[in-house]
Amino acid sequence: MVKQQADTQTKTIRVLLTKYSDCISSFLYYVGGRGYTHASISLEEEDDNCYYSFNYKGFCVETIEKHRRRGVSKSMCYELTVSLAAYERIQKRLQFFKEHTESLEYTRLGLFFCLLHIPLCWKNHYFCSQFVADLLKSSDEIALKKPAALYLPNHFRLELEKSPYLAQVRYHVV
Repeated sequence: MVKQQADTQTKTIRVLLTKYSDCISSFLYYVGGRGYTHASISLEEEDDNCYYSFNYKGFCVETIEKHRRRGVSKSMCYELTVSLAAYERIQKRLQFFKEHTESLEYTRLGLFFCLLHIPLCWKNHYFCSQFVADLLKSSDEIALKKPAALYLPNHFRLELEKSPYLAQVRYHVV
């Protein structure tokens, strides 16, 4: 009986999509579907204001306030409810990134290949939406249709809105 209760426990993860106004983001906006230009992810046990992603400096921790200061013009957040086991797999994968921050780098080349629909998997190199897709795939529960290296921020909108794990969508979070 206790085992059944443990199996039905769920946790929440959040995927935050934002649109920045800098040059590269503007380019990505036009070639990537005119929606969002950055993706980040947060876990239930983290502060509601703490998101993880990749930027030009590599693996990073972001806050809602940081997004505001950088001039985010629009945002939306997908809240997904997953099993405890899936959550722990995501948490374990995220821990790897936290422990290896020094060796992780942002990849513009990976982003360029993504725009050409060619997945480039380069050890310890990620762009923001590839990182988020990698974590979602690590759950072994949230099914994504493409390799992580082929995801732009807008692609999450198309898939997560149809996901059986979608609990809530919030707009204008930033």
